Amino acid sequence: MYSETPYGLPRPTLDDARAAVHRVHAEDGPRVWSHLVRTAGLDGSADTSEGLERMLAAMHDADPISRLCALALRIRVTSHTQLTLLTRELS
Repeated sequence: MYSETPYGLPRPTLDDARAAVHRVHAEDGPRVWSHLVRTAGLDGSADTSEGLERMLAAMHDADPISRLCALALRIRVTSHTQLTLLTRELS
């Protein structure tokens, strides 16, 4: 049976990216997030795969802490994608 959350791993969202930025940047989180949203050309409300990709690119090109968050989220996206494909093949 196919699942959108294979092995309990949901695909990361823009909200996950926002939460990560706020968590690691603490009191500067809102300011950093606003800058990243503008840099990515997003309005912060459209939570799509394309929007997440644009945000991850903006985070990657930002400060080292945001870059590390982008890498962690990229690992989750890749893991989700691969597990989803495997689950589809096995069902």
